[in-house]
Amino acid sequence: MEARRPNPELRRIATTVGLAVGVCVALSTQAQTKPAGKTVSCWTERGQTVCGDAIPTSAANSARREINASGVTVQTFPRPLTPQEQAAKDAADKVEAERAAAQASQARQQMALATTYPSEDALRKAYAERSQNIHASLLAAQSGLASRRLELSRTLLRAANVELQGKPVAKSLNDTIAQQAATVNNAYVDLQRKRGEYAAMDDELQQALQQYRDYKQNGGTAPAATPQP
Repeated sequence: MEARRPNPELRRIATTVGLAVGVCVALSTQAQTKPAGKTVSCWTERGQTVCGDAIPTSAANSARREINASGVTVQTFPRPLTPQEQAAKDAADKVEAERAAAQASQARQQMALATTYPSEDALRKAYAERSQNIHASLLAAQSGLASRRLELSRTLLRAANVELQGKPVAKSLNDTIAQQAATVNNAYVDLQRKRGEYAAMDDELQQALQQYRDYKQNGGTAPAATPQP
């Protein structure tokens, strides 16, 4: 019985299938071993771009970016600020915060003025009444200061007479003098404060009128904050 020879075509097909299966297995194994979404960091070192899985100590203060397997930048990190730069940034942030707070306060004042007073005449009348009240308290403070000074002068005179008689001034009298001197000082400080308030009334009225007009001219809404560069 004659042996059957293998078909060359079948052998070629089997070889091709085997190679294809081997490639698929290799690709599958590679896909399993390669981490998904893996990125590397890149930074500039001595004028050249360097990339790696870990950031060396020498590049700790350098700007860097992370790129994925396709070479696309997915995240950037600016270099850390120096202490001087951080201090300057903090100072600038503080100035900006104070500016924003002042502008917000002005907007609230404008809104309060416009909703409280129906007209400029009403606003002027309110400030006139307030000015009269401050002036009355100013006169009362002047009178109170004069009265306390007189009391202190009388107590000092008593102590002087005791010393002229060659006698020691009692502790209770010295304590009274110290207490009255503190009262005179407090009354003087209060008087100066009221004088400042009274002197500032005209400027406050003009500022309030300007805020009132700005609010009305803006259509009854507080002005929007102006962005700073």
